[in-house]
Amino acid sequence: MEHTGRHAWRTAEAKCSSRRTLLTGAVASAMVVGFDSLGGRWVSAAEAAGCPSFDDVPPLDGMLHLDSATRQEDAADNGNIIERMPCAVLRPGSVADIAKMIRYCRAHGIKVATRGQAHSTYGQGLVNGLLIENRSLSTIHSIGADSADVDAGVLWQELLLAAYEHGLTPPVLTRYTGLSVGGTLSVGGIGVRNAHGAQIDQVRELEVVTGDGRVQRCSQRRKSQLFEAMLGGLGQCGVITRARVGLVPAKPMARSYVLSYSDNTTFFRDMRTLLSWGELDGVFGLWAPQATSLVYQLNAVAFFDPSAPPDNDYLLRGLSQPPITAVTTDAGYLDWAQQVDRMLAQARLALNWDELVKPWFAVWLDDHAIEHYVSDLVPSLTAADVGPGGQLMLLPQRRSSLTQPFLRVPAGTPWVYLFNVLTTSAQPGPDPAFADTMLARNRRWFDQARDVGGTQYPIGSLEFDHADWAAQYGDLWPRFRRRKRRHDPDRILTPGPGIF
Repeated sequence: MEHTGRHAWRTAEAKCSSRRTLLTGAVASAMVVGFDSLGGRWVSAAEAAGCPSFDDVPPLDGMLHLDSATRQEDAADNGNIIERMPCAVLRPGSVADIAKMIRYCRAHGIKVATRGQAHSTYGQGLVNGLLIENRSLSTIHSIGADSADVDAGVLWQELLLAAYEHGLTPPVLTRYTGLSVGGTLSVGGIGVRNAHGAQIDQVRELEVVTGDGRVQRCSQRRKSQLFEAMLGGLGQCGVITRARVGLVPAKPMARSYVLSYSDNTTFFRDMRTLLSWGELDGVFGLWAPQATSLVYQLNAVAFFDPSAPPDNDYLLRGLSQPPITAVTTDAGYLDWAQQVDRMLAQARLALNWDELVKPWFAVWLDDHAIEHYVSDLVPSLTAADVGPGGQLMLLPQRRSSLTQPFLRVPAGTPWVYLFNVLTTSAQPGPDPAFADTMLARNRRWFDQARDVGGTQYPIGSLEFDHADWAAQYGDLWPRFRRRKRRHDPDRILTPGPGIF
């Protein structure tokens, strides 16, 4: 069944236009499974599964889907570990739709979550109540000299391409750009550039629907407490519907450097040397399989104009190996920015990547802890710990550039490091035994990281209880609770992480 609200029928029929809000086959898709003798009415499949009927929803510009096929499509995320089938799926035609349905759900005690590209891996964006798909609101409203005004459902890849036509780019891009703006701003959004912070550090203003159903504009100067709680706040206080994000001039070319290492100490020494110079646009680490071991790869990138190419000898000076040993590749800026998008497209074809189980692990560590932690963990990895579609990645970030408080990173050193083990299963399809083994592994790894001051980056698969979240937020925890009570007083928003 699909609802636009009872009064929307006449509006749609009267206009008989191309509005995306037109109802199509609403009554025909209602699946009746039995008669409720006490209530004196027929019962739908959704109601039989313990869901509300949604038969008194307000008029909507978009669509509210109650059919099993649509709901099943939104029952899992990228991890394929947790499954929660929503009772209804909202594909909003306006921000007003989101506000109306949040108010409706609050009145009826229905939980609400928002779905971007569902790229988290442990049920963070799943819900048994109302699931809002932000992709149906995906307009790039404007691109100015230093910022863009976009809907939350816009993909970073779409903004990248549109901005580049104006000679601009988002200053921070995640390595995979097929993620929604609203999705990454709710988590953080970490890229390979080291001194620009996360994507949430580049936001000028947000439009938000809070848990009481109010549409609010917020920024660092206006309603700053709500603004902070939305950026990296895991959707606990509202639904991001629109954002104004910063843009910077884009150089047309990118030169990539790759240096290979067999030992942990030399790898970290050379990485710190490049970070200390601060002259490359990005420095990060990857690990590549070779025979029975993993080879450390120090990666760097420099953006440039063809008329003034980078000086390799100067940029790579002071390392343990001469600059000539670096594998150097030039590419257009857009080709460089979308290289992981192409790799993922190939993996989807070759490995059925979307159906693989992905118990990812992601943790922040400071400069005192990272080298020893990696030296212990990497040699212990088995083939199953990585998988055919998996990867290890290390993203250094200048601590002072990470300005938003609800992105929890270690304090105390100028540099912090996001260490990811992006595990995949060997075969597509459910594998509960594999998932359980990897969840136990992740918990063991995280406890070891927390013992040395580490924090979770919540894109991974980690069983976190209320006490874990309180420890994660530390002295910020009371502030987070107050903002939750203020902006989502009935605690209906984003129950998946289990924070409140």
